[in-house]
Amino acid sequence: MASISSENNGRRIIQFVGNDGKRRSIRLGKLSMRQAESVRVKVENLVAAKITGHAPSDEVSRWLAGLDDPMINKLARAGLTSHRNHTTLQGWLDRYLSDREGELKPESLRKLRQTKDKLLAYYDPQTPLRAITVEQAADWRQWMKTQKLSEAAIKTHCGNAKTMAEEAVRRELVSDNPFQHLKSGPTPSRHKRYVTPDEIDRIIDACPNAEWKLLFGLARYVGLRIPSESHLLSWADVDWERSRLTVRSPKTEHHTGHEQRIVPVTPKLMKLLQDRFDECDEGQQHLVAIRGKGAVIRQVRAIWKRASVEPWARLWQTLRQSCEKEMAMRFPQYAVSKWIGHSITVSGRHYANDVPDELFQRAAEMATIKAVQNPVQKAHEPSRNAPKQKTATGIADDRISSRCEDLRNNSISPYKQIGWSRGESNPRPVTVSLPPLHA
Repeated sequence: MASISSENNGRRIIQFVGNDGKRRSIRLGKLSMRQAESVRVKVENLVAAKITGHAPSDEVSRWLAGLDDPMINKLARAGLTSHRNHTTLQGWLDRYLSDREGELKPESLRKLRQTKDKLLAYYDPQTPLRAITVEQAADWRQWMKTQKLSEAAIKTHCGNAKTMAEEAVRRELVSDNPFQHLKSGPTPSRHKRYVTPDEIDRIIDACPNAEWKLLFGLARYVGLRIPSESHLLSWADVDWERSRLTVRSPKTEHHTGHEQRIVPVTPKLMKLLQDRFDECDEGQQHLVAIRGKGAVIRQVRAIWKRASVEPWARLWQTLRQSCEKEMAMRFPQYAVSKWIGHSITVSGRHYANDVPDELFQRAAEMATIKAVQNPVQKAHEPSRNAPKQKTATGIADDRISSRCEDLRNNSISPYKQIGWSRGESNPRPVTVSLPPLHA
């Protein structure tokens, strides 16, 4: 398919016929015949890939990735590959975020922008995207450790970098993903704070009005995400007759079947809903409308102080986590995960990953009750050595046993062996007959 020709000055030329039927040439310059032969084999592979519409072999793809720009341009002019893209790191990150702006949630975009800032803080913004190596990607991860970032934050940024680089590979801007082997993924939660039922009752009593009480109740009694789920609730979502609440979840709505879920309304939450309904103005649709991060934190600190409750980190997430732990003590886990709005795997990794003291106390109380019951039960049990009184049933049992003894004595074989007779080669026992068996 391809041939090598040599000029008088030692320069090599590879000639081949393209898929359009035209003869084309690639000037290699001064090379040995062995080197030219190696290039010819790879050119034949590229020609076959163009004709059949398949991708080149892995070996040829790696060869292309290692070529310099002038050689890539020669192959591109011959129609065997495309011109190398010189997209910079900043150019690609800006383009990627612009393309995803209409698809992702604001929180997801915010995290991607943070990853972009971390990448541009370490790399030169004008670095060619294809120039980033696997070793440089590993160095970037180590650099983030020096910035005093938590392991969870580092994993999040590495996962975002993987996603953005993988999209560049899909668009053929780069051949490999240098961030592919970086350790990423979710990190199990280390927060063990459990808000007990007594604490949440004191907090709700210390709230200034019914709206604040309901907000804490939605977070602790049914584990809603605050504010993404709580602030979407309307009075039409409350099923007063069946004690159920329809919750719409923006976080999981892109998964089919997870746009909304039904959660049970506990008696305590039902009272908070009724109080809030009585307090609402006519025409007010939403259950809660409390907003403002700074104002919320100040009000919560005042509530903690009035309730004499020890403050905790991650205000609403801790209440959601405590809700799932309490539910898991009473209901099967598959139902609890369905009500909370995530899988059992996520539950075990981030939510129900610690046993609260309440469950230890319950187990200790059960063991104490059992230890007290056992001596009481044994006191009422008759002793094995105590004489048994014969009742009518006992007399009947004795009669039956005596009859069985007589039956065994009378059931002996009717033939009794006496001895052996003399002078017989095959001796046989001499027997005497007994009277017939009588019952």
